[in-house]
Amino acid sequence: MSATEHLPARRGGRPKGPGGGARHQTALSHLFFWFLFANGGGLVALVLPVHILVQGILGPLNLAPVVDQHYDTWIRILGNPLVKLYILVLVALSFFHFAHRLRYLLVDFGVPAAKSLPAQAIFYGGAVVITLITIWILLTTAPLF
Repeated sequence: MSATEHLPARRGGRPKGPGGGARHQTALSHLFFWFLFANGGGLVALVLPVHILVQGILGPLNLAPVVDQHYDTWIRILGNPLVKLYILVLVALSFFHFAHRLRYLLVDFGVPAAKSLPAQAIFYGGAVVITLITIWILLTTAPLF
């Protein structure tokens, strides 16, 4: 037996395996919220600037075809299931990304309550509420065609 085998893992010894004690297991909820955080950040970083560029800058300059300001045109566009799905994914993943980033910003600032279960319920619950509100708005605004 070598000199390091009896030491704890943090001192260079072997981590305890299946027969030698408990192993650290990653929480599935953490993995789920990390997944939403990463995908939300990637989507927001790639899609939102293009959306703003086309709808907010190039459209008003008549350099790109965009939806005009008539109500009938907006209802027709919002009736498309792919447009509804796009808006839902963009809003939901953006808010889950925001919730995760804000929670861990508070953790980095040393706020111990940010690691607690109530803090997780507030941050991620807020993202869930906004997602549900978005679903309700998308389902009630324009009928699917």
